[in-house]
Amino acid sequence: MGPQDQDGVYGTVYQYAYTTTDESFTRKYIMLNIYNTFDKVESILLGSVDKSVIKFCDHKQENKLHDIFDKTSEEMNVIQYVLEKKGIKVYRPGKCNNIEITTPYFTSKGLGMPLSPRDNTLIMGDTLIETSSWRKERIFESYYYRDVFLELQAKGAKWITMPLPRHNNKILWPVPNQDPIMDGAAILRVGKDIFVSNGGSHNELGLNWLKTMFPEYRYHITEKKFTGHMDAHICIVRPGLIYTNHAREVLPPQFKNWDIIKTPSSHDKEKMREHIMIDEKIQDDDHETILSTNCLVLDQNTIMMPATYRHNKDVIEQFNKYKVEIIFVPLTYQYFFGQGITCMTQELYRQTDGIQDYF
Repeated sequence: MGPQDQDGVYGTVYQYAYTTTDESFTRKYIMLNIYNTFDKVESILLGSVDKSVIKFCDHKQENKLHDIFDKTSEEMNVIQYVLEKKGIKVYRPGKCNNIEITTPYFTSKGLGMPLSPRDNTLIMGDTLIETSSWRKERIFESYYYRDVFLELQAKGAKWITMPLPRHNNKILWPVPNQDPIMDGAAILRVGKDIFVSNGGSHNELGLNWLKTMFPEYRYHITEKKFTGHMDAHICIVRPGLIYTNHAREVLPPQFKNWDIIKTPSSHDKEKMREHIMIDEKIQDDDHETILSTNCLVLDQNTIMMPATYRHNKDVIEQFNKYKVEIIFVPLTYQYFFGQGITCMTQELYRQTDGIQDYF
């Protein structure tokens, strides 16, 4: 059986582990269909932890990491259960031989694990892109999803891969403009308009590659406050309403007349600083990341967020004001990983009729 549902004053909290896959979901999808981050989700890719990465981390932290991974694995299964209960088809990563990487240009102790598919995949319309991460240990991480990609292609999905970067530049920051680099999360898709991070997780060659492959969109480079991944800056609940830590005056001009729900950003920063950095293959070390923004919109009236925010009455009352239901799910170690629910997912199909102009 699945987790028990507990309905509270402010939303539904799912508390217990779900450890088997519901085989009743047999709907087939002809192709991918993603033009925004707020229309009704039909299918989604959900990440996983992989204990094989632990052998490449600090051996003194091994027991701690095993406990964290076990708990997170249970909670990811809870999230899968909740998504399936909403009628959403859920895809999960498969196995990958996590060994030391040697390429003509670099060596790395193991792969990153497939917890955050938002970074190394990007869906543009009906096309799946395997992106090229700025982190060298993630160069082959999408192999975890290979069986999923093959299944999607068999159903008619387009599937392309960015050029593999050499990663032989000694400078890591800012991201060197040597080969095309683009984390999928550096992109915010709002129909015809694509908002691009100010930097930190892509370079000019990566953006030029994307523009060349998808010239039908309008591209907007955000200001300096929008560095890194866009899903840690703006969550679009529906056209006209966003959830963000930013003040109205610094938002891209297209959003300045939209209604705003503010995130508890100071709480997030404090919680991020509580965790020590063990290994960059499993953690994001950006203590400025605002994980409360990192929520998954299931449709224009429903949002999923970690249960850690279920006692934040200010945020909840704002969502209630706009008649948006919140579904709370457990994610105990989101601050340890530096990853939120959006990071850990990648929508594959939303109910959107082609490219829309929302501005």
